[in-house]
Parts: sequence; C-alpha cells; structure tokens
Amino acid sequence: MKADRYWQERLNQGVLSDAEALQFAEFALGRVSRTFALNIRVLPRPLRDHVLYAYLYCRMADTLEDDPALSSDAKGNLLRKFSLLLPAEGTVFNIEPFLQEFRAQLPLQWNASTQWEHLLLVHAPVVLAPFFKFSDPVRKVVSRCVQEMCLGMANFAGKQEAGADHLIETLSELDNYCYYVAGTVGVLLCDLFIRHSGRIRSERAKSLKALCVSFGLGLQLTNILKDLHSDNERNVSWLPNELLQAEKITFKDFLSPERRSEAKRIYGILLKKARGHLEDALEYSCLIPKWDRRLRLFCLWPLFMAAETLALLAESTETLAQGARLKIPRSRVKDILLKTRLFVWSNRWIRAEFKKPLRRLESALQTLAAPQPSP
Repeated sequence: MKADRYWQERLNQGVLSDAEALQFAEFALGRVSRTFALNIRVLPRPLRDHVLYAYLYCRMADTLEDDPALSSDAKGNLLRKFSLLLPAEGTVFNIEPFLQEFRAQLPLQWNASTQWEHLLLVHAPVVLAPFFKFSDPVRKVVSRCVQEMCLGMANFAGKQEAGADHLIETLSELDNYCYYVAGTVGVLLCDLFIRHSGRIRSERAKSLKALCVSFGLGLQLTNILKDLHSDNERNVSWLPNELLQAEKITFKDFLSPERRSEAKRIYGILLKKARGHLEDALEYSCLIPKWDRRLRLFCLWPLFMAAETLALLAESTETLAQGARLKIPRSRVKDILLKTRLFVWSNRWIRAEFKKPLRRLESALQTLAAPQPSP
C-alpha cells in the first residue's frame, strides 16, 4: 500500500517533525488497531494525542508479550527495558543508552518486517519522542500505566514455557492478567479524563476510579473469549486451568466438538464474568459528566460492541466449537455509532439500550446452563 511504503521510507530517512510524528502515530494506530483508531477520533485535543501515544506504548508492550518467536526470558527482559524508556519525572538522566540497549535486543528480522507492530518497536525513538513533551502530570499518568503493565506482563511471560494449559491457573489469576494488560489502561483513561474535564468533583472522581478497572477487564475478557481459536494456533490459552480441571478436560478438549457440553459450562462462567465487568463499565461511563459528551462516546462505543459480541458468542457456542471466528455485523457497528450519538445525553436511554444485547446474552446463558440431552 502507498501509505505503508511512504512511512517506511520516511522513517528510514531520519528525524520526523512534531507534525509528521503525529501523522505517523495516527497512521500506525490504524494499522495495529482499527477499532481503537475509530474510537479515538471522537476525543477532543489535546486529550486525543495523549491517549493516542499512550495506546501505542501499551500496544508496543503487548507486541513484546504476545510475539510467539520470542522466548519467555527475552519477553521479560525486553518488557522491563521498555518500561525504563518512559520515566515519570523529567529527563534527569540520559535515556539514549537505555534506548540503544533496548533496540539492540529486538529480533533483527523485525527491521525488515512488514508488520507495523514490529516496526513501531524498531522505530521506537519516533514514537517515544512526543512523550517527553507532555506536561509532567500527563507523563506521570502514562508512565505509571506502561510501567505497571510491562512489569505485570513480564511476570506472566515467565509462565509461557510451562505450556498452554498452565498460563492461568485460577479465575483470580485471570483477573490479575487482565488487570495488567487492560485494567491498567482503564486507570490511565480515567486519570486522563478527570484531568482533561477539570470539572469532576472529588466524590464523582472517587466513584469513577472505583469502576474504571472494569472498563478494561470487560473488554479484555470479551477479546479472550472471541479469540480462543486464534490463541490456540499460537499454542496459548488464557482459560483458567481450574475450570478445565473441574470439567476433567484439557484446552484441546475444550476446542473439540466432542466436548461441547463441558465447553458450554465453561463459556457460561466466563461470559457471566465478562458481563459483570461490562455492567460496571457502563455505570462508569454514565458517571462521566454529560457535558463531556465526547468522552462518553469514546467509552460507550467499545462497550456496546463488546455487549453485542458477548451475546453473539453465547448464542453461537456450537459454531465456536467448530473454530468459527465471530464478528458482529458491520451494519450493527454503524447502528451503535448512530444511536449512541443520539442518546449519549441520557443515562436512562443508555441503560435501556444496553439491556437489549444483555437480554439476549442472559437468554443464551440460560440455554447453556440447561441440562444437555443424552446422545
């Protein structure tokens, strides 16, 4: 594609201006996350730019944690080094040696990669440079999120040598994993929202902070359930081992059409868990002041899409068992974008509309819980 070639050539030519760096960041976001690239456009500036770069830093950490070609030791080492590249305070030390050491340990083949997830890390100086121009309060918020995420991911990376069935042992451990990879982002967004609004009083801010983690956890759990087969192709499973053991099956069994009854029971537990987080996340969104309409829309769009996705997954467990990749129809996405713009001002309408996919989800969950007929 022309845009890809242009930016590859431009990055190889040298330093980008501030305006070019922002244009590149917006382009890169569209390549690594189309959904987030859609959401972020609704945010007002300068909040949009802060969230844009913060998300790219989180995505860079996620690439290190996710890449199947990296050993667990390499992942942990790179994640810890990456966390040092975003200091919370002013440039009290020379970051260049840390940057050179980090880039030297990236896989050499990433330099010639066509995947922008890899190229973002190869060209880390371009993406990191704007961070040092953020105000100190914004830098502290972004730094705290990325450092906590990286260190948490590094700890989980050490488990990947044990095999797919043992990455997550318990439901509580699943919550911990989701917190590090997504709950931290919920905290980041909440802090940036409060700072941007400037009109959120302490009591409301306290309530927002009590619910903001669920915003990240609900979306992450939905993605985990949606991507089980894709993760299996990478020999990775985020299903809690205690759920598999309770059903006396392995992760491979879970994906087998012959063990649908056991799989449905596990789906039911995790779908309910995700639903609970999404319900809390909706209350979080409703606590955002009505005059901060753009912030509300930024939260509502992914939440409504996640609720639709959960309902679709619950209604389609037979199809999932056959390895299908399910996505909500594009027409439904457009419908969500249109309707949320209309009822964003009303918490009553927001809650009423959100109940529609949740009712479908509840109906499907009851079917999953019903006794299965004997073969």
